[in-house]
Amino acid sequence: MKNFEIIIGIENHVELKTKTKMFSSAPVSYGETPNTKVNEVDMAYPGSLPVINKKAIQLAIRTCHALNMEIDTLVKFDRKNYFYPDLTKGYQITQQYNPIGKNGALVINVNGVEKTVDIERLHMEEDTAKQIHKDDLTFIDYNRAGTGLVEIVTRPVMRSADEACAYVEKLREILLFLKVSDVKMNEGSLRTDVNISIRPFGTNEFSNKVEVKNLNSISNIKRAIEFEVERQTKLMLNNEIIMQETRRFDDTTNSTVSMRSKSDALDYKYFREPNIMPIQLDKNWVNECIQNSPELADVKRNKYTNEYKLSLNDANIILTSIEMTDFFEEAIKYTNNYNKLANILISDIQAQLNTQNISIDKLALSPTHLAEIINLVDKSVISSKHTKAILPIIMKDNSKSVMHIVQELNIKMISDETEITNLVNPIIESNLELLEQYNERPERVTKTIMGQLMKVTGGNVNPEAGMQIIIKLVELKAK
Repeated sequence: MKNFEIIIGIENHVELKTKTKMFSSAPVSYGETPNTKVNEVDMAYPGSLPVINKKAIQLAIRTCHALNMEIDTLVKFDRKNYFYPDLTKGYQITQQYNPIGKNGALVINVNGVEKTVDIERLHMEEDTAKQIHKDDLTFIDYNRAGTGLVEIVTRPVMRSADEACAYVEKLREILLFLKVSDVKMNEGSLRTDVNISIRPFGTNEFSNKVEVKNLNSISNIKRAIEFEVERQTKLMLNNEIIMQETRRFDDTTNSTVSMRSKSDALDYKYFREPNIMPIQLDKNWVNECIQNSPELADVKRNKYTNEYKLSLNDANIILTSIEMTDFFEEAIKYTNNYNKLANILISDIQAQLNTQNISIDKLALSPTHLAEIINLVDKSVISSKHTKAILPIIMKDNSKSVMHIVQELNIKMISDETEITNLVNPIIESNLELLEQYNERPERVTKTIMGQLMKVTGGNVNPEAGMQIIIKLVELKAK
């Protein structure tokens, strides 16, 4: 396998986060009753005409800018002609000849080494219907038909499965934080097609490429590439022809399976879409779209680590979820203890989210409540241990204030000097023999008394204040 160079190019289909479809007023939906979110344009009824979704163009511009692409302000669409049950019109409206973005680049990091992935084009188009295959039957759900897409196509510049995975992960993060798409690979809002070929090292000619379509997870991208490279290598070593074809990945057998021979672009007989006139975008509007783009994860990552002093690992865990990121950024308006906040989010709260398989916005817990808990710990009103008793309650019901819960649980930390002194004195009187060791082993003596103090108070004593009083009383007694 080391005798061959791996060549990989990737096409990503990204469902745009719009309320309505690309060319119709039907709502964009997921998981609804099949064939209930369609209208006459989606179903190509006679006389129905497409109308472009302005929001979709805005999202495409945001993406082009983030991927360092040249933006074509003259928007044109074309017809891609083919007959298939998932497309009632018999053609797909796309941008074959004038993609809105071209010549972009994205820097990825693989095992500490940076690499620039050249992006050839980004074009807008409409999605097809969803097909569900069961036994010998095929069911079609037209709810997805007409949903706005951008297709992002790289040049064949990646040389390993790890590079391909890093590219898709980085692209996914950018699209998520731009709020261009939900990019949920398991739901199909981000679908990856990988074009793979191999050639002997030292040659410049490309051999036939194989396209593996609709990969729905990063792990499947890696497994599909590794299988396909091994399969093509065996064929080449046996002097067999690698067919140019489209395949799918079967994750039960961990292998790719042939679907059809690969069609050339000419087979689709593209021509200009006659029902949509070219649109010249106002450059001021384009600039406004760019300037109003949300902050990217890289900018946030830099701020979290340099300004808020989070570890890179903690910052990355928060940034894996847009909901968690929004929660963190709202909570820091009410507390300055950023590390404590991050620690609770990625430990206690993340554990709860994993158990329920939900995002943080589905919890009753609010950013102000969590900030209040952290501030009470910082003021020694409650201990870190107490947060573990409060959080399960307030994650389910936010109708009570944090202080109300503290009072109900009677877990307020004891910091009053007189109260602590009155608790420590009896402990010292019952451990007079222990005090005789104080000059030789002072730490053992004070820690033993602290342990007993915590035991009698259920751990509710302020440890710093308690230790100061223990040392003071023990030294008086030991004289």
